[in-house]
Amino acid sequence: MSNAVLHYLYDPYCGWCFGASPLLSAAQEIEGLHVEPHGVGMLAGARRKLMSQEWREFVRPHEKRITALSHVEFGAPYTDGIQQDSSVVLDSGIPIAAMLAAEKLSGRGLELLKRLQTAYYVEGRPVAERDVILEIATESGFAGPEFMATFDGILGAPLDEHIEASTALLAKLGARGFPAFALQIADRIEALPVGRYFGRPEHFAGDIRAMISAAKGDAA
Repeated sequence: MSNAVLHYLYDPYCGWCFGASPLLSAAQEIEGLHVEPHGVGMLAGARRKLMSQEWREFVRPHEKRITALSHVEFGAPYTDGIQQDSSVVLDSGIPIAAMLAAEKLSGRGLELLKRLQTAYYVEGRPVAERDVILEIATESGFAGPEFMATFDGILGAPLDEHIEASTALLAKLGARGFPAFALQIADRIEALPVGRYFGRPEHFAGDIRAMISAAKGDAA
C-alpha cells in the first residue's frame, strides 16, 4: 500500500466542494494514491438549519461562479426545486455519517460522497433525510439493513469525533475554508492551493504525480 495520501476536507453543503468533484475523480486515477475524505460539519449538530431565502441568497452567487470556474452544473431540481422548499433540513452530519458508513463497510466512502453530492446538487434530493440515505446507499449497491445499522452506529460520538478531527486538520493546514486538499507522503504533509485547479483536473493530477515522484527521488 502506498504511503501517499491526499486528504480532502469537505462539507456536503459546500457548493465549492461539489465543484471540486472533477479534481477528486482525477486524483482517484493516480496509481498508489489513497484519497481520504474528512467531513468538517459546517451545518452539523447545533448548526443544522432549514432551507431559507437567506441561505439561497448566500449560496446562489457562489454557485454561478463555481459553474463558471469548474464547469460543474447545478441541476434544475436543485435550483428550482429543493432550494425553494423551506421544509428541507440542511444537516451535514447525516451525509458525513453515510460517507463514513460506506468507508467502513467497503472502503467506498469517497464514492458515496460524490453520489450524495450529485443527488443533492443535480437531482435535488434532500440528503439529510434517513429514507433518502437508504435509497442512495441501496442504489449504490449496499445492502440496506447492513448499511443503516452501520450508519446508526456512527451517529453520535463517532461522528462527533470525526468532525472534531477534521476541524483540527483544517486548522493545522492553515486553510481558511473548504474544500481543502493536502498531500501527505510519509510524515510530511503539504497543503495544495485548490483555487488554481478548478476546471483543470488534469493539472491537479499532474502536480500530485510530480510531488510523489519528487518525494521518491528524495528518498532514494
